[in-house]
Amino acid sequence: MNKKGYMYVAIIFVLVFALGFYISSRSPGVEISTPEKDTILSEQDYQVDTGNGILTMGKSTWDEVALVYPEGKNLGMSTIFRPKRHNCLLTFSEDENILIKMHIDGNEPASPRGVRVGDGYTLVEEYYGEDYTLIMKTGNDNDFDMVYGKNRVNSVTFKIKDLQVNRIIVQREVQ
Repeated sequence: MNKKGYMYVAIIFVLVFALGFYISSRSPGVEISTPEKDTILSEQDYQVDTGNGILTMGKSTWDEVALVYPEGKNLGMSTIFRPKRHNCLLTFSEDENILIKMHIDGNEPASPRGVRVGDGYTLVEEYYGEDYTLIMKTGNDNDFDMVYGKNRVNSVTFKIKDLQVNRIIVQREVQ
């Protein structure tokens, strides 16, 4: 390549770098507020009543889940299962095949303490308390995450959109 070619490559590289820096600097920041003390979750806080049986995050096996949700499908060759009966996703551990996470996207089932998708975030505070980690984008007070528990691996998370519960995530590592 000649001298002119190197110059064009250098200019294109600088322009792409500058554009990438500009785009990344425009995205809103994330604010994380942690409570003085964490909400201590009990065994019952990891149990979801499906109306056809209770599933316990970190303990229920694939076979136990199959009894509660006999119909549904595996998503790809992964450890994720979508039951036909409820709008939720179930994630299993790779080695032990134990239920470790449940994403609830519909109003059934409810969270272990009775909060449902569509409820206001104030009901979450009423049922779970005010000791939660708050995660929100800077300047957006209507959409945020409320995380209860000592860490995100063993927690109950409420994703809030327009001040209402949009998704509930109950998760716990294998016990």
